[in-house]
Amino acid sequence: MAEVDLTKTHALVVEDDAGGMAIIGVMLRYMGVDTLMNTTGEGVVELACAMKPHPSIIFVDINLPKTNGYEVLKQIRAEPLLKNALVVAVTAQDADTEIPRCKAAGFDAFIGKPISRSRFPRQVRRILAGEAVWETY
Repeated sequence: MAEVDLTKTHALVVEDDAGGMAIIGVMLRYMGVDTLMNTTGEGVVELACAMKPHPSIIFVDINLPKTNGYEVLKQIRAEPLLKNALVVAVTAQDADTEIPRCKAAGFDAFIGKPISRSRFPRQVRRILAGEAVWETY
């Protein structure tokens, strides 16, 4: 696995659950990743485009108020400035259903909830290194 300089990694986390947001945000920051949080799917593309530099990885909860992660993904993929961003689905939904759906939609990876504090840092490093990560926890 290629080593990734996490201090040069910029993340956007789109998560409406306070617990999930806290875990992901705190862990990313602990890893040295510059992290911005958003609690809804609204304005994600504008926020990501305003980030300088643009996010290299975007974590998107599938179940968001007023929208869902699939719609957010479509918006991200339609924005040329975000074409290089890795988009990771994060959900507590049934993995047997959601993993194939997330792959078909064009997500780059899948991390199921609850987020594992012990596995999450390695999952992030693997995703950033280009490895396929489709894991239920």
